[in-house]
Amino acid sequence: MSVLYKSSYTVPGGAKDLNHARIAHSLNWQTGGTVAASTTDAAFFADAPLNTLTYEFWKPTATASTWEYNHGSSVSCDYCCIAAHTLGSSAATIKIQYYNGSWLDLTDGDALADDSPVFAIFTPTTATRWRVNITSATGIPKIGVVKFGTALQMQQPLFGDHSPIDLARKTKLRANYSETGENLGRTKQRTFLETSYQWEHLTAAWVHNNWPTLQLAIEDEPFWVAWRPSTYTDAGVGFCQVDDTPIPSNMGIADKMAVAMNVRARGYE
Repeated sequence: MSVLYKSSYTVPGGAKDLNHARIAHSLNWQTGGTVAASTTDAAFFADAPLNTLTYEFWKPTATASTWEYNHGSSVSCDYCCIAAHTLGSSAATIKIQYYNGSWLDLTDGDALADDSPVFAIFTPTTATRWRVNITSATGIPKIGVVKFGTALQMQQPLFGDHSPIDLARKTKLRANYSETGENLGRTKQRTFLETSYQWEHLTAAWVHNNWPTLQLAIEDEPFWVAWRPSTYTDAGVGFCQVDDTPIPSNMGIADKMAVAMNVRARGYE
């Protein structure tokens, strides 16, 4: 499962329904806090999930474990995003929680089917301490990136002419042939995911109020996109990067703009 939320979750008043994409980027996630982990394997780092490097990890020493982010002061969050993890291949069950005198659940206990990025959505909640609680696993998982924050909710939904990112696999192959055309094998040079998102009929006011912040954020850091969380709960979340800044344009319809965003994402098996 890539999108997590409680079975009892309802969209708060004033928020977009879950047919609208959610985007978690560096200027809407919380930073500057400290980490506390239940245990940490000596070869790994408890604070590794604070950055967005996908080759550094926290790994506990037990299958039941917790990783906590303490912001140091009260902040409001409505998501927890996770990337570069082995929770699925470790058959882990996780809960996202916050502390209010005791630890309270923001999501149900979800068993992850694979190692794809996770986008957990919950009602806006104000707290100082947040955590990922791994309640069980058949192996000991590792996690590379964790972020809590308040998501950008896209003004318009997206469906047609979009390739879901979990299906948009790109593999660069190098084939070897003999002089007579015999097959001598081939090499996988790299595998990644690549797709595009295109939103239309955005009001100019919404674009001017929201898009510049997103542009600045994605120039510097990867980000998560859950393109249609209500429908694609088991897929469709990308931990993405862009090579070019997405630039909105006027549609020729009064007060309406469109923007396309081409992304690459970390592949997973």
